Amino acid sequence: MTHVQKARQTDLAAYLLSIGEPLTRNGTRHKHKTHDSLVFTKNAYYWNSKGESGNAVDYLTRHMGMDFKTAVAALTNFDYTDDKKNYSGQEKKDGEVAQSYSRVFAYLTKTRGIDSKIVQRLVDRGLLNQEAETNNAAFLMVDENGEVVGAELEGTLSERRFKGVRAGSKYGYGFNLRMFEDSKTVDYIMFFESAVDLLSFADLKINHHRKDLNGCLLVSLVGLKANILEHMSKAFGGKIVLCVDNDTAGDIFITEIKTKGLEAILARPEAKFKDWNEQLRATKEMGGGRKKDF
Repeated sequence: MTHVQKARQTDLAAYLLSIGEPLTRNGTRHKHKTHDSLVFTKNAYYWNSKGESGNAVDYLTRHMGMDFKTAVAALTNFDYTDDKKNYSGQEKKDGEVAQSYSRVFAYLTKTRGIDSKIVQRLVDRGLLNQEAETNNAAFLMVDENGEVVGAELEGTLSERRFKGVRAGSKYGYGFNLRMFEDSKTVDYIMFFESAVDLLSFADLKINHHRKDLNGCLLVSLVGLKANILEHMSKAFGGKIVLCVDNDTAGDIFITEIKTKGLEAILARPEAKFKDWNEQLRATKEMGGGRKKDF
């Protein structure tokens, strides 16, 4: 069996539950709590109101913001036998934190090009750690009261891409931060597709446009999850700013938000770049990455 075949046959509901998607069991099937007509049966899904169906890979590429290779890797690396106790949606215990964060630092600074001072600041504020068992980067989510309610996970091996949400993470929240802790008000909430894109944007702005970060809460959508945008905007207030990728998925998401009647400002990467991390790395290669202390 090839990796693609294995991925397409993965138990989709079990995988989604493992990354914190809100599903409820209904007999031998699972239904999505947000979308009543979205049903999962073994490795397949059926979205009745849209007349749409497909296998596990199809769902991740169409609705979880993953490209084909990332979806296949995520599904083939998922071990259902290790996750059986959480198949009903019960919360897993958080993974142990590694004694050293060297893999996370290397991945974020060398592979992704994010300034080491930004990475260290996250660690110092308790918003970033490295899982002991998997070596995944764990970007901790906090609610409006400052309480940790979950984590966005990203693999640190460039040849084995992994993105997900820690099981048991609270519904409707994404990794978020104010770059400057003395900024108490939230005038704008800036939504990104991932924690890495969020940090890449912050890195780009700190050098020459530091004031653009004042009064801003930066939030990761952990893909393109409208429920995070809707919940976080209600919980924190502030005008919505969409900082999503320059691709078809980003275009569709913007249309979806407008269809919901939500007013949003667009602040996407420069047109020649797909996402904020690509723009950051290109900027640094051209010599524009020198940083001041902050």
